[in-house]
Amino acid sequence: MKNIFKNITAAIVVIAGLSAGKAAAQDKSLLWEISGNGLVKPSYLYGTIHMICENDFKVTEKTKKALHQSDQLVIEANILDPNINTIMAKAMTTDVPLSKRLSASDYHIVDSIMKAKCGVPLAPFENYQLVAAISLLAMKSFPCEELKSYETAFIEMAQADKKNIGYLEALEEQVGYLLKSYTDKQVADQVKAFDSSSINTDKLVTAYKAEDLGDMYALLTAPDQMDENAIHWMLEVRNKNWVEKMPGMMKQESTFFAVGSAHLGGPIGLIKLLKEKGYTVKPILN
Repeated sequence: MKNIFKNITAAIVVIAGLSAGKAAAQDKSLLWEISGNGLVKPSYLYGTIHMICENDFKVTEKTKKALHQSDQLVIEANILDPNINTIMAKAMTTDVPLSKRLSASDYHIVDSIMKAKCGVPLAPFENYQLVAAISLLAMKSFPCEELKSYETAFIEMAQADKKNIGYLEALEEQVGYLLKSYTDKQVADQVKAFDSSSINTDKLVTAYKAEDLGDMYALLTAPDQMDENAIHWMLEVRNKNWVEKMPGMMKQESTFFAVGSAHLGGPIGLIKLLKEKGYTVKPILN
């Protein structure tokens, strides 16, 4: 159970669906420079995919250079917290058991899929949110055994350079937004669509490797991935919170922000919100 809770933060984007604002065809980049508006040194914004197969994992030279040039790394939440298992377990605990929250049919189907794909029944998760149970299933949507995390890689690079590491929100906040975004029924429906989700993951990885935010947007903002409520809580609210914190961080130190690609683009994305605050935000293409 401890390992499951340790993986929930990484699994959130896979479960919830990853969206990104549609970018111009010539701006295929996951890395963006933030300058102007009184900044002495530029900062950087990088869109991650929280999990990816080891064979598909790559940190480009332009990304390494930007991180090395920055004074600090800032990620979404404090995944280095030594109490992460306790925090996540508490955030995921519920007074109403899954067998009471799901219909008998949905419970049986989700239980069967969990057993078939993960070798784990649903029963041990009876007093937890359904998201906790399917964090394991989310990882099974990738066609490999070994998964890599960009956040972990960036943390290791920052630690090697003895950089400060900061966070945009608490772990409890992150889980709270996820739970506000999706009902048990919606999560169960995504579990039942596991096979199509695996196909979608393959397409997403292809788009990610091409640094194509436009294709990622087209794949993962479909109605069966994110409805208006999910977009509001997972993207809009969090982006607005973050863009209020980012200027202070950038003014203090040149910052490399690494967040899910979902948060970069579109009408409520960080790129647009930062521009509205007077910053120059441009893609680094090579």
